[in-house]
Amino acid sequence: MSSVNFNSSDLVSDRNLFSQRFRKWLDRRIPPQRKIFLTQRNVFIFPSKTGLAFFVLLAILLFGAINYQNALIYGITFLLASLFLVTIIHTYKSLAGLTLEFVSSRSGFVDENIEFQVKVSQENSGAHAGIQLGWPTGIKQWAHLNHSDSDTVHLFVPAKSRGWMNPGRLLVETFYPLGLLRAWTWIDFGVKTLVYPKPLFQDPIKKTAVDAEQGEVTRHDGNDDFYEMRSYQEGDPIKHIAWRNYARSDELIVKQFAGHQEVQVILDWDQLNGDVENRLSRLTGMALIASRSNQEFGLQLPAVTIAPNSGPAHLDQILTELALYGHSK
Repeated sequence: MSSVNFNSSDLVSDRNLFSQRFRKWLDRRIPPQRKIFLTQRNVFIFPSKTGLAFFVLLAILLFGAINYQNALIYGITFLLASLFLVTIIHTYKSLAGLTLEFVSSRSGFVDENIEFQVKVSQENSGAHAGIQLGWPTGIKQWAHLNHSDSDTVHLFVPAKSRGWMNPGRLLVETFYPLGLLRAWTWIDFGVKTLVYPKPLFQDPIKKTAVDAEQGEVTRHDGNDDFYEMRSYQEGDPIKHIAWRNYARSDELIVKQFAGHQEVQVILDWDQLNGDVENRLSRLTGMALIASRSNQEFGLQLPAVTIAPNSGPAHLDQILTELALYGHSK
C-alpha cells in the first residue's frame, strides 16, 4: 500500500504564493490612491456564513416541495429566493457610490495605537448603512452616515516597530441589510507614518558645562571677570593678591575671578550601554523629559549631531532621527 507524505512547508509556500499573486492582482485592479470612489470594479460581494446556511435552507425547502408536491412550500421557497436576489442589490448599493479619502495620520511610539483619519462621503443620503472600516491588525470602526453626507472615521493600528509604518490595505465591508451577503473592498491609500522608539524613563538628564562668553557663573578659579575677595589661602596665585590692601592692613587678601560656563544637555549615544533598541528607547525618554522641563538639549549619534535647542519642532527632529536610526529616510 502506497503512502502519501504531507509536507506542511509546501502548504505554507502555496499560501504565500497565492497571497503574493492576490496582492499583485489587487494592485492592478485597485491601485494605491489618496481618494477612491467605489464602483462595481472595486466592490466584491459573496454570501456570508449566514447566507450559505440560507442557501442550504432553500435547497431543503425545494427538495421537500418537489418530493411532496406541496404548493405552499414552493411558494415559500420562491419567496425566500426572491428576497435573496433583492438583498444582493441592496448589499451592493451599500458600498457602491461611497467616496473614501485619506485625511491625516499621527505619529506615535512603539506599542501604541497609531491614529489614521479617513473621510467617508456619500452622494445619496440614506442609501448607505452598516459600513465598517479597519485594518486587519487594528480595530474596526463604524461609519455613521445616517444623518449626514460624510463622516470622518478615526482608525487605530498597533505599532510593533520603529521607523516608517505602512498600514497596508484597508478593509471596507458591509453585511447590510439582512446579513446574508457580504460586500467588501480592499483599498490602499499609499500612506505611511512615523513610529518613534518606545520611551524608557530610567536615565537622569546629565548637564555638560562648556566655556562661553555668556552663561552661568560656575567656575570661581577662572580668569575672566572679577567675582569676589577673600582671605589668602596657601596655594593661591601670588598675582591675585591685593597688595594695596596688604599695605594698609597687613592682611593678605586675594582677588577671585570667575569664568562663564554654559550648561547644556546633550543626549549622547556613547554615554549609554546596551543594544541598539535599548539605547534608542532611553534616549527617547531623556528627550521627552528634557522637552517637558523646557530645557535646551541636543543629540549625539554615531553619524548624526543635532545642536541644542528647544520647542516642539526641535523635539520632532530629535525623535525622527531616533526613529530612523539605521533605516533609510
